[in-house]
Amino acid sequence: MSLEELYSYLRGYMDPGSETARKRYMALKAFFNWTVKKTLLPDGRRLRILDLCAGTGIAGAALLEVLKEWGVEASLTLVDKRKEDILKVESWLSGEGEVYGAVMDCLDDLSKLGEFDVALMWGYTMAHFDPYQAADLFANVSRVLTPSGVFMIEEMDRFGTFFYRGAYREIVPEVKGENYTVVSLDEGYDPLRGVILRSYYRLPGSEKIGEIETRYWDLAGLAGMGKLVFEKVKIIPRKEHGNVEVGDILYFREPKTQRA
Repeated sequence: MSLEELYSYLRGYMDPGSETARKRYMALKAFFNWTVKKTLLPDGRRLRILDLCAGTGIAGAALLEVLKEWGVEASLTLVDKRKEDILKVESWLSGEGEVYGAVMDCLDDLSKLGEFDVALMWGYTMAHFDPYQAADLFANVSRVLTPSGVFMIEEMDRFGTFFYRGAYREIVPEVKGENYTVVSLDEGYDPLRGVILRSYYRLPGSEKIGEIETRYWDLAGLAGMGKLVFEKVKIIPRKEHGNVEVGDILYFREPKTQRA
C-alpha cells in the first residue's frame, strides 16, 4: 500500500471530523494566542504564514484565526504531498481567508511560493527527516523567510524518551479501530542515514499497510542544526508554554541565509 493509504489509519489527530482533532485545534489556538502575547511572532499588520507538511492545515488555520482575532491581516500557504488533505483546510476556518495550497515536498524549491513571515511544521514531523534532509529543510525554510522571520516546529525529545528513559519498543500498537489494530515493527537500522525502518501491519491478518523510515531526534540536536542558519534559537518546553495538548517547540528567528 502507498504512504497515503497508511496515513488514512494514522491521521485522526488532524481530521476535521474527529473530536480529538477539534479539541487539538482549540488547543493550538490557545497556544498561538500565547505566542502573540509573548511577542514571539514578527511585528506587522499583515503576516504571511507557511505551513509545511501541513496535512489538513490544522496548525496554520489556528494561527490564521488567532491573528485575525488580534486584528492582524494574514495569509496562509499550505504545503503537503496529499492534495485531499489540503482541501480540508476550510473546515477549520470560521470565515473567508486568503488561503493557498501547494502539492509538493517541503524539500522542493519553496521560493516559487513567495516570501513568508512565519513558517510552521506541526505534528511531530521531524522523525520523517534523516540528518541530511533536516539540514536541507532548515536551509530551504531560511531562504523564504523575511529578515525577522520565525520558524516554529512542534516536536518531542524522542532520543531522551525512547532510549535514555528506556521507552523504546520494537513492536508498538499505533491505532485501534472497531475491529482492527495497527502495529508497527522495527525492521532494521541504517547507520549511514541514522534511521530505523518501521513497518506497519493491520491485525488480525498480518496485512502490511506501509513502512516509514524514522529518525529519533533529540531537541538539542535539531536546535543546534538550526543554529547554522538562524541567528536566534531556543527550545520552548511544554512546561514553559503550559499547553498540555501541544508538544515542545523549537523556535528559530532571523535567518542568516542570504538570498540569491
